[in-house]
Amino acid sequence: MSKDGRKGFSLVEVVLALGICAFVLVALLGLFSTGLRAGRESEEQVQAANLASQILATRVAAAGDTNLPSFAIPAAALTNGFADIYPSGGGLVGLDGRTNSTPTYRIICRAGTNSETGPRIARVYLMLSWPYQAALSNAAGRYEVSSYVTLY
Repeated sequence: MSKDGRKGFSLVEVVLALGICAFVLVALLGLFSTGLRAGRESEEQVQAANLASQILATRVAAAGDTNLPSFAIPAAALTNGFADIYPSGGGLVGLDGRTNSTPTYRIICRAGTNSETGPRIARVYLMLSWPYQAALSNAAGRYEVSSYVTLY
């Protein structure tokens, strides 16, 4: 109550309430941007996992075929010693899998047989990093998968 008996808020109470509201809004905006960044990183990780899965599935489905999409693992690479190979000779793949589109991922692939797997099974290791311009040590994201392919 004021001195003359009327009810109301003082200037101090209004400023304090506005300060608390501003603090809460700033905290909420910080959480919102963190959530957006985490969602974007998750989406990139899922896209890389899908592309790696597609590369492996294409190779498994067409065991001896050499006329595969440009991003597939060459059949000849599977029967060599376990070594680095680059799909399509470049190692850069666009999101849609075509090497003539804007590259999205840098792919490192190691494939081949060794004494552990024997001559009938090839071990395949894929590592996708993004963005493709970044060096591996500075990549924003990275996805790795290792699998085995039966040779016919």
